[in-house]
Amino acid sequence: MLDTKPFDRDFVDRLLGSFDNLDEMTDGLLVHSENWQALNLLLEKCREHVKCVYIDPPYNTAASEILYKNNYKHSSWLSLLYDRVAFGRIFLSTDGMQFTTVDDAEFHRLRGLITNVFGEDNITGVVAIKNNPSGRSTVKGFSIAHEYAVVSTRSEKYKLGNIPRTTEQLSQYPEEDQLGRYQWRNFLRAGGANDFRLARPRLHYPLLASDDKVRLPKMEWDSGQKRWLIRERPSKGEQVIWPVSNRVEYTWRLGVESLKERMEDLRVRKARDGHYLVELKFRLDEEGVLPKTVWDEKEMNATAYGTTILRHIMGESQAFSFPKSIYAVAKSLQTCCVKSNEIVFDYFAGSGTTGRKRRWWIFPKHLVISSACT
Repeated sequence: MLDTKPFDRDFVDRLLGSFDNLDEMTDGLLVHSENWQALNLLLEKCREHVKCVYIDPPYNTAASEILYKNNYKHSSWLSLLYDRVAFGRIFLSTDGMQFTTVDDAEFHRLRGLITNVFGEDNITGVVAIKNNPSGRSTVKGFSIAHEYAVVSTRSEKYKLGNIPRTTEQLSQYPEEDQLGRYQWRNFLRAGGANDFRLARPRLHYPLLASDDKVRLPKMEWDSGQKRWLIRERPSKGEQVIWPVSNRVEYTWRLGVESLKERMEDLRVRKARDGHYLVELKFRLDEEGVLPKTVWDEKEMNATAYGTTILRHIMGESQAFSFPKSIYAVAKSLQTCCVKSNEIVFDYFAGSGTTGRKRRWWIFPKHLVISSACT
């Protein structure tokens, strides 16, 4: 990176002219500007080309107040955000997503604003992020330990990105075969309201089990009585097993047709009381897991992984107020399913967390907009 400000115009022109494609040679663009002006400047170049917009606007709290006209604080804040969010939506690709962070002070107003801009059907979810585990005191008595991220999309064409499993989650899949890692789970489904026989009667069917094998018997569905009828006698040593626990009729995890294709993933074993337990292989999804609506990992701590990191870089802790955890931002971009050649847009750049790279988090086409409003 080179700051061309100290050089004369002729040198700058010759330098820029030496690149065949400057965009391909650089991994980001930082525009130092009032963000409304920057958005206008970049509109035609980036219209519908941005995969992910991540913004962390002013939270409108006493700790981080911004300048207002008159005394209409909420309306002025909303006006500031509306103009930029509505404009920023134009930059998103048809499968693009936006992450907007905020705390309780303006959450319900921001949620309404984003709904107005993107439409109710395009609000993908709201994430609670535990960014301050030690808590922040308030006049109302509660110690605030979280913030929110409102996730919105340009259209229904978006794809939610998976999050890599933690070491603890991976340890829950201790077995491995030629197809990969897996765990055994009870084939009986007995938890939610849809797990009862009355709710899903076709999932309530018999199995024939012996000490070392389990199989489906010959049977047929009686639509009148809504039950499966066995059409064969158990062989010697076999026992009929129904999805029943404590005399309550439940269901199996798979339907009959689905189970026929996965019989090799089924096993039977005897419990201590002599009853047969049927178990099913659950395989590890190598692509990770869907993001949850609560992010409470220690890496979300903005002090440890935001303020402290900046202090190590800049030698002081007050250079920027309330920097984000780099891991919280990285997880947001993973959730947006950003690929290496796609653009990430931040027009409330603050300390530049969105643009910071890590060995495991590299997006060569970051587009970071710095704003005088922050």
